Amino acid sequence: MSTQLWSQESSQGRKRLLWLMNSSARVIVVALGYSILPLLTSGRPSFSSVYLQKVFVDLITGAVYALVLLPLARRLPYRLWVRVIALFIPLYWMAVLGNIIEAYFFTTFSRVTLTVGAIFLAFPTVIACLLIAWLFPAYKQEQPVPGIWQTLRQRPLLSWIWRIAVVSLLYPIFLQYVFGALTNLFIGQYYHDPAFMAQSHTTANVPDAIFWLDETLRGLLFALSLLPVLAVMRGRTWPKILYTALYIVLLDAAFEAWLSMLSQTAFAMAVRIGEALDLTGDALARGIFIALFLALPMLTNKQQQDQATSVKQAQVTEGNDLA
Repeated sequence: MSTQLWSQESSQGRKRLLWLMNSSARVIVVALGYSILPLLTSGRPSFSSVYLQKVFVDLITGAVYALVLLPLARRLPYRLWVRVIALFIPLYWMAVLGNIIEAYFFTTFSRVTLTVGAIFLAFPTVIACLLIAWLFPAYKQEQPVPGIWQTLRQRPLLSWIWRIAVVSLLYPIFLQYVFGALTNLFIGQYYHDPAFMAQSHTTANVPDAIFWLDETLRGLLFALSLLPVLAVMRGRTWPKILYTALYIVLLDAAFEAWLSMLSQTAFAMAVRIGEALDLTGDALARGIFIALFLALPMLTNKQQQDQATSVKQAQVTEGNDLA
């Protein structure tokens, strides 16, 4: 009996090892796929510390994209192109576009440079999302699943509007008066230092009206970018809300805070740590607000049956039209 138990445990151990190796290989493929385009356009390969540092940062970025988006990818039982879009929207906003929009107002970079950067960075992001959607398929569903828009329409439009408006307004309030005020005690001096401002291309001469408009807009777009996440992570019980909030915090902190500061190798370590803590605090607040106000309730058994019937009928109609 003990031999049989040992054999079963050994078999389970081998399966876990094979699963880990398989998953690790897929993450590596995503990291390599994401890194190809940035590395090809960053100059001639060399063994210089600057180039090797960029290789390291790009590979880590691609791997983190895969690991953090994996739970979302597993919950998207749709066609490949729908899955790619659902992964791309939150990733591109948090990792790229949100920061570039902020840079329009808070840095001295030209608008043309920032716009070209936003367009260029979309390509490796799409590659990463395509690989994640392909290599990490969704869990099998026992019955047909409604589309993302069909799921979101279960909440009335007016309810969506006021909830997203509240979240959008809370975004700059906490950014300015809570976490921003705390981190300003530690790194505020750098953003008034002419040498650092020249190095980072930042500017301190931003009117309050511009700040509130920019950050409110960013809060609005941040909430909208998470609609695919909210469509597949349902539930308004406290455990469900907590899980959704923690996942949103992870998305935002990993993409906007940790990876962003990882790439800023020219900044002083105190600035990188301080900014990472500041942005992580912002992510924590946003995750809580969005989960509280925007999480969708779970469907009742009757609603699930009605939706399954509706999806089946739509599939039959689509098949007849194609025929």
